[in-house]
Amino acid sequence: MLLIIGIFQSSFFGFVYAEKPKLLFADAGWDSIRIHNGIAAFIIENGYGFETDFVTGSSPIVIRGLRQGDIDICMESWTDNVKDVYYPGIENGEIVELSVNFDDNAQGLYVPTYIIEGDSERGIEPLAPDLKSIKDLPKYWELFKDPDNPNKGRIYGAPPNWVSDEILRTKMETYNLEETYEYFNPGSDTALNTSIVSAYEKGEPWVGYYWDPTWITGKYDLTLLEDEPYDEEKWLDGYRTEFPGVKVTIAVNKDLLETAPEVVEFLKNYQTSTEITSELLAYMQDNDLDIDKTVNWFFNEYEELWTSWVPEDIEIKIREALDSKDDRFLVGVNQFPKGLRIELGVYVEKFVSWLTESFQGFFDGLAKGINGIVSGIRKVLSFIPWFMFILLLFLLGWKTNHWKTGLMFAVMIFLIGMLGLWDDMIFTLSIVITGVLIAIIVGIPLGMYMARNDKAEAIIKPLLDGAQTMPSFVHLIPAMIFFGLGTVPAVFATIIYSIAPCIRLTNLGIRRVPKEMREAAYSFGSSSWQVLTKVELPQAMPTIMAGINQTTMAAMSMVVISSMVGAKGLGENVLIAINRTDVAMGFDAGISIVFLAIIIDRITQSISNNKDI
Repeated sequence: MLLIIGIFQSSFFGFVYAEKPKLLFADAGWDSIRIHNGIAAFIIENGYGFETDFVTGSSPIVIRGLRQGDIDICMESWTDNVKDVYYPGIENGEIVELSVNFDDNAQGLYVPTYIIEGDSERGIEPLAPDLKSIKDLPKYWELFKDPDNPNKGRIYGAPPNWVSDEILRTKMETYNLEETYEYFNPGSDTALNTSIVSAYEKGEPWVGYYWDPTWITGKYDLTLLEDEPYDEEKWLDGYRTEFPGVKVTIAVNKDLLETAPEVVEFLKNYQTSTEITSELLAYMQDNDLDIDKTVNWFFNEYEELWTSWVPEDIEIKIREALDSKDDRFLVGVNQFPKGLRIELGVYVEKFVSWLTESFQGFFDGLAKGINGIVSGIRKVLSFIPWFMFILLLFLLGWKTNHWKTGLMFAVMIFLIGMLGLWDDMIFTLSIVITGVLIAIIVGIPLGMYMARNDKAEAIIKPLLDGAQTMPSFVHLIPAMIFFGLGTVPAVFATIIYSIAPCIRLTNLGIRRVPKEMREAAYSFGSSSWQVLTKVELPQAMPTIMAGINQTTMAAMSMVVISSMVGAKGLGENVLIAINRTDVAMGFDAGISIVFLAIIIDRITQSISNNKDI
């Protein structure tokens, strides 16, 4: 009887709960929006009985999702930074602004304060004591030298498709900064954060775009470079003043007004400030907390604020929910107890910090070497006249396969040029060639060693499994940490991701050489080196070349993803097109990548099939 009653109650309450839709929050990737999401979600779940979840994407993507109804709530809509997507949604009635979360923020070009004032505790002398304004930057371009172009400095720009990106590019022209600086596209706000943290921890020069509030401005001592005071007329005339404050709103999809009117009323009251948000971010970072613990701290520290947002009956429910969260082991049987969790990432972070501190000279030297190889290959490819490049590719296709194949190669490359992507194609090709060359130089000897040593094979195989099964985006993390942003981390990530097939198939090819052939060679007095070079490698060459083919294709795919850490080329165009939801630009860059991949694949396949070149 009790069982029947329990089932009935469960079904009844499940039916009632199911009447309320799951509300989806926009997660644009930075910590401040995640904190506000956490605060609002806790109130909505425990006070109003709605289930919530989060949808991750770049700012333009989540705003578009908000317009389409795929996302219900955005707690931080940086309106002016995504105005091309945001304001049309307001005009069409797809998006409804409920309140202003905060509007007392700042943005612009920042430098670490130790660049101007030094840091006696870290032994850093002032490098640019007279650097006060954006207009002073041309005098110090050598201090911020661009690794990819040593003849200019590097200014880290805003992520693509942010309005601030367009503004900064215009400022570069307005203040003639393009004569002494390269404007560097970081690919994403995450990559931009990494560049700041990496430079700051090493005490190196850095200048670039950033904004407030973030945990970085809360934790690190950064100085916003001065500009002319904001004046609307001057701003419209080439952005000749400082950035105005951006209105950061709480926006919802229009349907939420009908599906959850009580939630809408709560969100209309939700309002914080840049100071409060920065304090939350700094507290989270300084105490190494996750979002949940930071949200709990907010409820304790800002009780007067959050209680003003909700009615008294909702306040009581929230307090009860906060009290029940104190016991970390009181969870359902379908949830893993929080008290049993371990912070494995903390140990990994310490290990990485030790590596960067102990071997920074090695990483810097490696970066210079890789950058030199890429630059050299790019100069050689750029030196060849475009028509000669197409002719050589035609002859290569003819020699490796058939004249029709050569003609197909020539047409594909010609079309890439017609699409205006010739220079980007050359840049992408130079990164791919560099990555593949290094992967071959390292991978083939390692595969040969594995073939001769069973213990080495047993150790290396799991590492290769991890490298191949690990999501490709993860390879960008160590690349950014050790080498910053730009071409070098792109090559490094490409090598890690693409080297596994070269090692595996070299090992497999040599192991498959018939034992009788080795024994015959040894019986005629051949040395181990002669057996390797005269017997094993020639017999294994088709398999090794197949590995090189797979390595090349993997490198091609990874170099596109590497645009997220600031690598230029065709991948950068794809990333910008995604952020802008620009179908035409995405198609042009995408089809160019397909053409280049087909050409590389056909050439390497022909070589692996032992055809004469």
